[in-house]
Amino acid sequence: MPGARARRAACVAAIALVATSRPLAAQAGDDSWKNLVADAQHASADHDYAKAEQILLKALHEAERFAADDWRVGVTLESLGQVWRAGKKLNDAEKALERSRDITAKANGENSVEVANVNFELAGVLLDSGRPADAAAAARRALSAYESLRGGADTQTGDALCVLGDSLRAMKNLPEAETALKRCLNIRQGDGGLDTPRFADALYSLALTYAGEAKYGLAEPRFVLAEKIREKALGLTSPLLAQTFEDHASVLKSMGREKEASRLLLLASAIRRNEKRSRR
Repeated sequence: MPGARARRAACVAAIALVATSRPLAAQAGDDSWKNLVADAQHASADHDYAKAEQILLKALHEAERFAADDWRVGVTLESLGQVWRAGKKLNDAEKALERSRDITAKANGENSVEVANVNFELAGVLLDSGRPADAAAAARRALSAYESLRGGADTQTGDALCVLGDSLRAMKNLPEAETALKRCLNIRQGDGGLDTPRFADALYSLALTYAGEAKYGLAEPRFVLAEKIREKALGLTSPLLAQTFEDHASVLKSMGREKEASRLLLLASAIRRNEKRSRR
């Protein structure tokens, strides 16, 4: 989740800039909270989500000493939501992010970037939970704020467009999904070029959308490019590469290119077998 990592890094930077002219006891509590949040960020970066969760629960306890709706509570809940999403605890993540959004809106304003960030995270959780309509609504709220505050070509605007596009595709609203994903793709191309995993993610989503619309001639070359980028960036054993091969093969079958489809499915099968062995 590159966008999420960037938002977490920005959160840590913001925490470090908080003014320190407080009474000594309050300052000590604030320092304790900051240290816990920083430790949790390190654990999360190492994909140790169980450890990050335990540290953030302690940080939440420290934050709530100030007030139940203190801005630190909102920040901690947002981080907990991210960690719980990564750990597949989607119900917990949704509740944490909804509470974070309410607190963050009170502290920063309903139309702030901080609230947009929480809405963006919530959209991802809702999409993972199989609720694309709710995810699209949250993504639209984030997108509106990002476009207003950051501009139409900002990285965060692009991220919100991609989540919106994926949500619309899951809803079978393919024309609107195509429009959102094309915008996301253009922003990511301008932001990092044609060979980044983030560009490949948007390209893959657009290819799936074209496939859903039976626009196979548009889908197929985009699968090819996504495969090249993912192979280079992630390696030949990446499960994401296997998924791309499988979806590409489905399009090739629809185009009557069975031999090429079979070759891709063999490659995907080899990656899947390697993945299973590595889990033992």
